[in-house]
Amino acid sequence: MAGHSHWAQVKHKKAKIDAQRGKLFGKLIREITVATKLGGPDPDANPRLRMAIESAKKISMPMDTIEKAIKRGSGASKEGSLEEIVYEGYGPGGTAIMVIAATDNRNKASSEIKHAFSKHGGNLGSSGCVSYLFEQKGVIEIPKEGVEEDAIIEKALEVGALDVESTEDSYIVYAEPKDVYTIKDALSSQGFNIESAKVSLIPTTTVEIKDMDTAKKILNLMEHLDELEEVQEVISNVDIDKSVLASLGF
Repeated sequence: MAGHSHWAQVKHKKAKIDAQRGKLFGKLIREITVATKLGGPDPDANPRLRMAIESAKKISMPMDTIEKAIKRGSGASKEGSLEEIVYEGYGPGGTAIMVIAATDNRNKASSEIKHAFSKHGGNLGSSGCVSYLFEQKGVIEIPKEGVEEDAIIEKALEVGALDVESTEDSYIVYAEPKDVYTIKDALSSQGFNIESAKVSLIPTTTVEIKDMDTAKKILNLMEHLDELEEVQEVISNVDIDKSVLASLGF
């Protein structure tokens, strides 16, 4: 398994700033809406929705805002319905990029995403152009603080996880997509603090980038995409050399 992308680690360092700007609020509102549309409005029967609500509560999202998003997703609101769309493209240095958006205006989302690719030396491609380089996996993130690596590996594998990866700040537990929320609940019940749990796209191979200018272009593209209002997640197979990341302040 190629593992968690470097962009995920870089993005983690931006999370507090994003929350201050209110961007995290918007993304979680859209996630609640889409999760409701796909799996129904009952969190007990819809684990994706349950996780989205838990994440929203962690950043003190008001309950009426959460309920409004659920109403929109269930069709009980006058607001337009959101649809989840996956875009595929090429970034600088031969990298592959997947963009997951939640939008009620497909043309607007497509135009903004295409512009971001063009501006930073990439190209928005057609469906299927890079998706074969990724596979769906359940991804559970657990903060490292107070958690021994041997303990999380033992418990995670015990409850059915596929693998555990250690990053700078977190342990990433991988699972089959159908098992991710069951494993998340099992680990949570054993006292582990769950930062997030979701089904995501993981690169099967990575492209190593050692050139600083190329790395800058890729990170600028990824950040531009991530900051678009309707973009929920940006995934790449980029593997930026650690010394280059350090030089860039990450």
